[in-house]
Amino acid sequence: MVYAIGEAHGNCLLASRIYQANNPDLQRYPLTKCFVKLKEREISDEISISKSVVHRTLKKNHFHPYHPEHHQFLTEQDCQKRVQFCEWATIKLQDENFFSKVLFTDESSFANTGRENRHKYHHYADQNPRLMREDDHQHRFKVNVWAGICGEYVIGTHFLEGDLTGNGYLQFLQNDLPQLQGHIPPDDLNSQWFQHDGAPAHSTLA
Repeated sequence: MVYAIGEAHGNCLLASRIYQANNPDLQRYPLTKCFVKLKEREISDEISISKSVVHRTLKKNHFHPYHPEHHQFLTEQDCQKRVQFCEWATIKLQDENFFSKVLFTDESSFANTGRENRHKYHHYADQNPRLMREDDHQHRFKVNVWAGICGEYVIGTHFLEGDLTGNGYLQFLQNDLPQLQGHIPPDDLNSQWFQHDGAPAHSTLA
């Protein structure tokens, strides 16, 4: 966890994702707040003041754990390249058919306990219905379901067993996705743009 915090330059949310990516076989992962507490303890050790005093002082002075945005170092040549890209993007966006060529994708996890991805499950009502759902914590398994849509074509669904990891997602892109798109005409396929939604498995080095 300490190495993950260092690799993430103190960003505890990113450190949590790095830790999960580096340990794909674990059944459970530490929460982000565990990384926050560990970072507070590092501050405490560095200045020889107890963690409780550090936390109380930060809270008293209304300090929040903001993180700097990290940007790629640019050379003089990069500026011209970006100008050329912006000109190209402007031309593409003027094409009314451009978004019909974008393959929009997403994955969702389903388990035999009936638990949905809570980030994608909402119940709308004018008053809080105090909904409850029973969870079975024994003999669990889960599967990731992938699907995509590009213009008038529906692609998938496809089942990704177990946790979605970078290597597993790479294997899917290389081996399974071409077969799933077998019904798309070559002209449409060659002009297609693939959209990733930013899940941790989508941004691994693999």
